[in-house]
Amino acid sequence: MLTGEFAILFAKNMAKEGEKMNLQISHDHDQLLSTFQDSDSFDVSVAHAFAWTGHAAGKPGYFEAAVDYLTTGRLESLDEAKVYSERFGPESLASGLIGWKAISEQLGRHDLLSCDAQELSNIQQKCLGIAKGLIDQKLLSGMGSWLFCAPFKIVSIQRKDLWQNESLDKVLMPLGQEVNRGIIKLFQKNHAYIKDYDRNMISEEEGDLIDDMGIVELVHGISNGIARDIESRILHVNSGLYKYGKGEL
Repeated sequence: MLTGEFAILFAKNMAKEGEKMNLQISHDHDQLLSTFQDSDSFDVSVAHAFAWTGHAAGKPGYFEAAVDYLTTGRLESLDEAKVYSERFGPESLASGLIGWKAISEQLGRHDLLSCDAQELSNIQQKCLGIAKGLIDQKLLSGMGSWLFCAPFKIVSIQRKDLWQNESLDKVLMPLGQEVNRGIIKLFQKNHAYIKDYDRNMISEEEGDLIDDMGIVELVHGISNGIARDIESRILHVNSGLYKYGKGEL
């Protein structure tokens, strides 16, 4: 059982490694924003999120096609983006981009480069409401919590000016197999931070968006307990869990 000082030392190291990972992603995203400075920053974040999750190769041709599709809706650009699909195949990449295009059209434009942390959380919740409405209308499929939350993690990473703001912890972070494996490993070690949670509620496999959000909230609660205890951010704990689940810690 991992408790007391050992649990805290482990959590601090995990969050520290997660912050290092976030700094690298932030550097990469700054370069993308510079390249696509005339495009909407959230479209760039969505495109980057799909490369980060492994749905697409992070190559210039992919980013050009994906950002253009998210901006204009041109199907030719969607087809071009599909050429760069990787981990989950072209149809998974396409359905995710189509889903985010549909959400963004209802959301409208927001300045995520200057909004405060609470506003960022509010925008995420608004997007979730839009997504649920589209699902009810059978206009959105193939998007689980991972692809829904990932763009908001990219924005949170890029907004280093918000890293000291507690309200940033309200933004829900993506899970995916690696983060879920990290949580499962905490259960296997009987870690102090998961003693009040049920192991059976965590699965490595992703389901649909609505069902998945319950697991996202559960992991968010675990991550919040860790972050508050070590004076870190859920953002860094999330990346630390990713590395832990991947066997890099």
